[in-house]
Amino acid sequence: MPRNRGKSFEVAIIGGGIAGITLAISLLKRNVPCVIYEQAHTFGEVGAGLGISPNALRAMTVCDPSVSMAFDKVVSGNMWESKKGILFEFFDGMDDTTDLTPRFTIRNSTGLRGCHRGHLVNELLKLLPNDVTRFNKQLERIEEPQGDDSGKLRMVFRDGTVAEADAIIGCDGIKSRMREIVVGHSDPSAKCSYTHKFAYRGMVPMDQAVEVLGEERAVNATVWTGKDMHMVTYPVAHGAICNVVAYRSSTSDWPSENQLTLPTQKGDFLEDFKGFRPMLLRFMGMVRNLDRWAMFDLGDYPVPTFAKGRMCIIGDAAHATTPHHGAGAGLCFEDTAVLASLLADDKVRTSTDIEAVFAAFDTSRRKRSQWVVQKSRRGGDLYELRTEVGNDVQKMAQELREILAVIWDFSIEDAIGEAVDDLRKRLVVKAERANI
Repeated sequence: MPRNRGKSFEVAIIGGGIAGITLAISLLKRNVPCVIYEQAHTFGEVGAGLGISPNALRAMTVCDPSVSMAFDKVVSGNMWESKKGILFEFFDGMDDTTDLTPRFTIRNSTGLRGCHRGHLVNELLKLLPNDVTRFNKQLERIEEPQGDDSGKLRMVFRDGTVAEADAIIGCDGIKSRMREIVVGHSDPSAKCSYTHKFAYRGMVPMDQAVEVLGEERAVNATVWTGKDMHMVTYPVAHGAICNVVAYRSSTSDWPSENQLTLPTQKGDFLEDFKGFRPMLLRFMGMVRNLDRWAMFDLGDYPVPTFAKGRMCIIGDAAHATTPHHGAGAGLCFEDTAVLASLLADDKVRTSTDIEAVFAAFDTSRRKRSQWVVQKSRRGGDLYELRTEVGNDVQKMAQELREILAVIWDFSIEDAIGEAVDDLRKRLVVKAERANI
């Protein structure tokens, strides 16, 4: 991968989650100076599983081969050799018979590839220089230079400190402050909306999971479908742990806009999952630290733009999605690969070129990512028999395969090529206007 000789501008990255860390690695590998501003006092990720699809694996490598190698150190998959090419096997979660014949199976080129979020963050941090991050920096506002398209952007943080940068990229997740700044506080997309689905999630030591589910189901990825509810189980931590997420649709509002995860009791789960297989209820009873996680996304109000001048948003800040296709991380890595490639392009020389970079990024990424948000909602409803497809297994399987093919078969190389072409056209127009 060609590298430039270093840029004359500096990029500020708001947020130190997987998106922010990966973007910083990708930019630094391309000699683009950057600094991460993280609101917490240290790095950290919620201890939950993360699915990585084939398109995500390809995008990781484009970000930088070291990112892909970091994932390889923590990746888990189906434990049985005969199931290595399987993403998930689907079963009837409402059926209390002893029959464990799959209703249908979803396969792909890589099979299940997943990890513990925290484990991936720990590996990525090994690739990040120690002096790149500023902690305890919660963004309050951005002050733009008046009448000067080359002046520094000024970030004001809650602790009263300020910092300057030539470009600012929001990687600050589902409750993004940068999104509010880019689209405007009054825009309905400034905040995510509740999808009326929530999930109980946790982890169970694999030996205990095997006792309840049996070895085949515990060590290989499974989706249990049911009316208004479904459950997903798969191995993480190299097969030492079984990750479980049990989803439930609800007509009630979520009790807190500020807290997307709330503590819960096992009795709440048992009440919400009445009618599910007793085996699965016993399995959830083994989770030690059970929490309830609200599904918020940007499906009701997609953001009108990912870019405003020399500011832009990526990842969940731009297109927060539900996890029903395991596509959120893939979109994040795609965003990073495209944006890092644009910023590192040889034609991008000064801070005055950054607005064109972010405009090209918006054109490249918005349509696809917002389509995935909608299809992820659709997937959750398919699993829970809430669509016109109902319990028709053949139609459900066909639709899921068609959606997933569009997600997985995406060419990150072609997308970058098209985005770079768009960027260079924009820079030509910019130069022509400057000469008028």
